[in-house]
Amino acid sequence: MSVKRPLILIVEDDEETARLNMRMLKRRGYDVMTAYSAAEAREHVRKFRPDLFVLDIVLPDGNGISLCEEFRQVTDAPIVFLTGKKSTEDKVAGLGGGGDYYLTKPYSIDELIIVVERLLQRAQQTQQKLDEKLREVNTITRGPLTLNMAQRVAYLDGRDVELTPKEFAVLLLLVQNEGVELESRKIFEQVWNSPMKKDSGALRVQIARLKRKLDEENTDEFSILHMHGKGYTFITG
Repeated sequence: MSVKRPLILIVEDDEETARLNMRMLKRRGYDVMTAYSAAEAREHVRKFRPDLFVLDIVLPDGNGISLCEEFRQVTDAPIVFLTGKKSTEDKVAGLGGGGDYYLTKPYSIDELIIVVERLLQRAQQTQQKLDEKLREVNTITRGPLTLNMAQRVAYLDGRDVELTPKEFAVLLLLVQNEGVELESRKIFEQVWNSPMKKDSGALRVQIARLKRKLDEENTDEFSILHMHGKGYTFITG
């Protein structure tokens, strides 16, 4: 049986840069697609669900940071920003919007390749850990909320709330530790399978999206609370 090769989507309006990166990544054994606009990128994501993105910020029909935030609604695949935008503000916006790495032009092909390799490895390891955890139990129900481990789906009043794998993993960890204040660092390390270091922005983004998808502010049956300076806790009733 052949092993599925990771699919990388390069979103880049400069055709020469896109072709060069595609050629170098294909030599490393990856399947690579290119999109020269935000609209084309959305279509590729809808049809093919890439395993990693190499994303420019300046696109002819949109902004790469906004596109990253849009993709984060449906996928946890690593996102590498590759752009000529060098300001600290752009970098903070890119990483805060869900990006995993920020590389500025001119750049080293070797650095791009090693970043891609490491991010794909980390994503694979994270998925393996999630699979192991999900096999431990079948379902957990808390009021109107049901977590189906086999399907990796969260249901709210019987409706699939369409969580990404990381959102599901964060929710699962909180629900399994109901009433316990979990430090942000502990949540990050267990879900991302890597140290949080100083920035907890990625976790904050995940929690915010999770609360929105669960319509948490409009129910009195459960809550995800932020304990200032500590972390988060899930409570019912």
